[in-house]
Amino acid sequence: MTSSTPTLRDVAAEAGVSPMTASNALHGKPGVRESTRVKVLAAAKKLDYRINLTASMLKSGRSNIIHVIVNEFDSPFYSKLTQALSNEIVSRGLIPFIEQTQYSPDAAEHALSSNPFSGQLFDGEILHATGLGTNVPLAKLNGGRPFVLLDACEETPTVDAVNFPNEEAERAAAQHLIDRGCRNIAIVGHRFAPRADLAHAQNAFALRLRGAYGALSDAGLPYEESTVFEAGDVANGIIAGHAIAERILAARGGQGGTAFDGACCANDFAAFGVIRGLADRGLRVPQDVKVIGFDGVTSGSYTTPTLSTIQVDFTQLAKFSVDMLSERIEHGNGNNEDGGETLPPRRAIIGYQLAERESTAV
Repeated sequence: MTSSTPTLRDVAAEAGVSPMTASNALHGKPGVRESTRVKVLAAAKKLDYRINLTASMLKSGRSNIIHVIVNEFDSPFYSKLTQALSNEIVSRGLIPFIEQTQYSPDAAEHALSSNPFSGQLFDGEILHATGLGTNVPLAKLNGGRPFVLLDACEETPTVDAVNFPNEEAERAAAQHLIDRGCRNIAIVGHRFAPRADLAHAQNAFALRLRGAYGALSDAGLPYEESTVFEAGDVANGIIAGHAIAERILAARGGQGGTAFDGACCANDFAAFGVIRGLADRGLRVPQDVKVIGFDGVTSGSYTTPTLSTIQVDFTQLAKFSVDMLSERIEHGNGNNEDGGETLPPRRAIIGYQLAERESTAV
């Protein structure tokens, strides 16, 4: 009697490929043309084929499940990040398993080493590192499984990393304000760091600070403690906006303040807060102060004025991350059992575009 349950051979026949090619396509392995992968996935869907996870793991030693760990779910930035990663993982016939840490190193350690599935179920892990500090031994906690960090800003990489264009893009953001005529620019994001300390920046906001400083320095514009405001979210952005406005109003009243005419912010939400804080004190954007953000996680239509920003390429980030992880998985995390070369830690930086909108209009 013929089984009514479709098999891998049925999928291969429907797609017009060999069973091996069908298997590789369904399991997201490299070496399969995208057109072939699409054809195999379509055949599997048509036949309602389901991979037998237990049998597959017993045969191959792999689950095809990728563990994704991020700081939180409840923000547009992480919504966009997890969507991009999930879409890329699924497009390769793999399965995403997503957890959040709420910015806690202890939660990250638990997700990597104490999760009930950590040592058995996941083929590899992708973790967004921002906010976890530089002292967490993440590469050791995950038991040697293939591993990619997002925005790991070590000077010398110890694990594979895919990073945002922190320094380069924030330099471009500051330069955009300079090109729009700004000469007294507030930097909103990381707390102030002396020039010497910026040489060894090892987190995203510090690198963005270094990028903004670089543009100001090249233009001969001031960079000092009084021009830097620490803020990474809307609430602290509002506080920074109030402080910037009070300096402007003091300067206008001849009381020795700083006549800020631009604000270069380390993320979009700090920028939204700055705009609100300026408005609270009767100052307008862009007429009084031009403001630019970073990340590009919301459409320009969501704010008034619409926000100029650095729009990073989340799709490219997802592709780079899954490419790196897949290569580690195929090479046994870089430890070639046949005596070949061990893959060294690698780093990639994603692209960006400067989206010019109303908040920096001339």
